[in-house]
Amino acid sequence: MSEQELKKYRLTGVEEPTDEQLEALMHAAGEEARRRGAESDAKFRAELERLVSDNLADYTCGNGK
Repeated sequence: MSEQELKKYRLTGVEEPTDEQLEALMHAAGEEARRRGAESDAKFRAELERLVSDNLADYTCGNGK
């Protein structure tokens, strides 16, 4: 199934997808989920590093508890 066909296909109650179509749809959905997960993880780690860095700077400057 080409990428163009994949983008045009819509799951409806009228037409069942072929095994090839279903496999392509699931593959595309999996790739998208992995991409979004990686982006989310990178954002979380960057924010965590920023918070640690900020708090470490406060602690080493004597501003912490």
